[in-house]
Amino acid sequence: MNTNLDTFSITDLRHKTNIVLRNAKNKGVSYLFRHSKAEAALVDIAYLNALQKTYEDYLDTLEFDQTVRLKRIPLKEHLKKTRK
Repeated sequence: MNTNLDTFSITDLRHKTNIVLRNAKNKGVSYLFRHSKAEAALVDIAYLNALQKTYEDYLDTLEFDQTVRLKRIPLKEHLKKTRK
């Protein structure tokens, strides 16, 4: 959730790096703003690893679904091919 407590300027990052990093670790994310525009977000490494694992699992599921769809042949079609 984006709150004032989670937002920092680039200057804050330069001068208060430990605070920004601690916030990212404790809250999961720190948003970095430059000229009042969101430029980047620092995320806790454990959160990032969980996101990456979830995304990889999602891609594996898509690949599995695609593979299963390719291998499905209706029984009638299979019987027609084998009886020829």
